Amino acid sequence: MKKKIIEILKGFGSIFLYLFLTILSLEIFNKYTKSSNYFIATLSQLGSYLIPLTAFFLIYHRRLITDFKNFKKENIKIALKNWIIGLSVMIISNLIITTIVGNIATNESLNREILFENPLSSVISMALIGPILEEITFRASFKNAFSKWYTFATFTGLIFGLAHVANFNLLEFLFVIPYGALGFFFAKAFYETDNIYTSILMHITHNTMAVLLILAM
Repeated sequence: MKKKIIEILKGFGSIFLYLFLTILSLEIFNKYTKSSNYFIATLSQLGSYLIPLTAFFLIYHRRLITDFKNFKKENIKIALKNWIIGLSVMIISNLIITTIVGNIATNESLNREILFENPLSSVISMALIGPILEEITFRASFKNAFSKWYTFATFTGLIFGLAHVANFNLLEFLFVIPYGALGFFFAKAFYETDNIYTSILMHITHNTMAVLLILAM
């Protein structure tokens, strides 16, 4: 029990480290991200992810390298199956909640705004860098804290859902359900294969499809 508590604290430590490094990176590159030079602005926007990405690679490099070597073709099927189920639950719950709230999630609204303002850097960060960082932070960092897949998936799904609440009011918290449902199945697939690239693949696929859908609107 003591060991599990320590592992959970380590997981939350990873979340706080991710937040701290993200804020630090934004402060460092802030001067250049709004440059009138599109090339400099784009590089700076992407550069703001370098510090957390580098730090988490150094911390989890053994797991990342081992899982990369051990990734199997069967993992793709497991990833696809869980993503379809998670996406279905997300879409249905999102439609119901959007009808109740009368608007889309603030997090989604902000992402759309950023995507149209900075398309190139946003596509790369949302579809590739973000999923890698989030799967390490919300999934890999908590893996050793749970012995049952459903407690691991429920806990990390809830944390993942809460992390995507951008406006703290009661109605906005309803969007924890669709985001949390997707996070639940990311975690389930990761636990089933014990390979972080399974959930990374799911997350990249989901975000890429979402970005393409927004750009096509």
